[in-house]
Amino acid sequence: MKLTNAGFAGLSACALLLAAGAASADGMRRNSLTSTTSSTNSIVSFSGYDQARDSSYFFQGVQVALNGDIGRDGFMLRAYGSQVDYDYLNGTTPTHGVGRQGELMIGYKAGWGNVWGAAFIGLDYQNHKLTPDDPSNTVRGSEAGLKVSGDLASLRNVGPLYFSLSGMYSTAFDSYWARARVGGNVNRFTVGPEFVTLGNQGFDATRLGGFVTFDLKISPKLPLEVTLYAGHQFVSGNGGATGASGGEGEYFGLSLTSLF
Repeated sequence: MKLTNAGFAGLSACALLLAAGAASADGMRRNSLTSTTSSTNSIVSFSGYDQARDSSYFFQGVQVALNGDIGRDGFMLRAYGSQVDYDYLNGTTPTHGVGRQGELMIGYKAGWGNVWGAAFIGLDYQNHKLTPDDPSNTVRGSEAGLKVSGDLASLRNVGPLYFSLSGMYSTAFDSYWARARVGGNVNRFTVGPEFVTLGNQGFDATRLGGFVTFDLKISPKLPLEVTLYAGHQFVSGNGGATGASGGEGEYFGLSLTSLF
C-alpha cells in the first residue's frame, strides 16, 4: 500500500493532539490549565483542528472540576470526542477512512508552586469505517478499551520559561500519543519547539515543529487561550498506508481553550 500524493492544504495554524489512532491534536491534544485560572472556574472547554497530508482531524472536549474549583487540587471528569478523515491507496484502489472516537475519564489534578500535573483513566471507544472496505487494514471496525493519560506542565506567563509533557495510551487499536514542548514567555506569547510521537496498530509517526500560545481577552469572564503550531511529520509502519495521521509532510493545527 502507498499513501496517495494528494496535495497539502494550507492554513497557517495548529495545536494540541490527542491521537487515538488519529492525528492530530489533538491535538490534540492536548488541553492545558494556565495562570489565567481563577477560583471561580470549574470547567475547561477545549477544541481544535489538525491537518496533515491526506488527513483532517477535529476534536472537542471538556474537563470538570468535581470540587467546583479548577484552581485547587482535586478530582476531574473529562469527556472527549474526535473525528478524522483520511485517504490512502490500497494497491491501486483509492480508499477513504473515517475514524470516530470518544472517551470518558476520571482523573486527579495537583499543583506544586508554578508546576501542575494531572493523571486520568477511563474508557475509550473508536470506530474506523473504510470505503471501500480494506480487510488488510488492521485498523477497521470498532474497538473499546482502557485509556490512561497524564500531563505535567509549568504555568504560562510565570517566569521566563515554559514546559509541558503530555501522553496517553489506549488499548483500542493500541493507540498512543505523546508530546513535549519547551518555550519562552515573551509578553503574552509563549513560543518554542515541540516534539510529538503517535501511532496505533497501523502506523507510527513522529513530528518536529514549533508552537505559539497566547491569550485573547474576549471578555473579563471568558478567557480564551489560543495555540497555533506547525512542522514536519515523518511516518513509518506499513508504508504509512493505514495511518489516520496522514502521510509524511507538513502538518499544522489550532486549538482553543476556555474556562467557565
